[in-house]
Amino acid sequence: MDINEIIQGTDESIVKDTLAYFLTSYTNPAFGALPKNEVELIVLNVLEQLNLIGTEPEVYELVSKLKVNRSKARGLIYDRELRRSSESDLNQKVKTLLKRPLIQKDGQQFILEVENPLVSDHLRSKVQKLGYVSDGSFSPSIVKLGLDAISALIESLLPDEEKDNIRQALIGAGAPDTSLRGILKATFKKIAQKLASDTGEALMDKASDYFSPIIDSRIDAITEKAVELFENEEDEN
Repeated sequence: MDINEIIQGTDESIVKDTLAYFLTSYTNPAFGALPKNEVELIVLNVLEQLNLIGTEPEVYELVSKLKVNRSKARGLIYDRELRRSSESDLNQKVKTLLKRPLIQKDGQQFILEVENPLVSDHLRSKVQKLGYVSDGSFSPSIVKLGLDAISALIESLLPDEEKDNIRQALIGAGAPDTSLRGILKATFKKIAQKLASDTGEALMDKASDYFSPIIDSRIDAITEKAVELFENEEDEN
């Protein structure tokens, strides 16, 4: 990371604005009064403004560019995210992750790769409050959810005004006429069965075709994709 080269190639007005931001932040409330971690976060914002790091950098980006270990990188991302993201922002990031789960072949576990440590904590907290357990023992960036847990989590993130529309769309496509959570569970089981022969990235991409319409409340797309799952098949519930 050649800082001098990047600064020389950056528009002068951006450099001036960035310098003004740094000096204003560093001298507030008084010169040298900020603790070390706050200064580090200011410098991270400076690096972002100069396009030296991304707006939402992954752990490895900070490891490679800042020459810090993974624990330090995760801590920087966590502290930075705390100051930037509302609960609504974090919910939206969880919804984005839920659109592309990796489904294990038995269809009973759904795996999410969560690079952002605060988003990971937010997700796990929501699952716990719903009465379920998430497994993160394999890696801090991997979250495993059971079928019941992911069904409850997605239901909790759907807009209240859209829940009945989603329920009716899935029933109309052939899902069992039960509660929304029961319908979601049956739908996700069907998705796992349909994609059982695929693995890896291909499976994640194909799963997104079915999960995204539900999470985004796109009723027409829900009907279209759900018909593929339930057409000419016996309901399992």
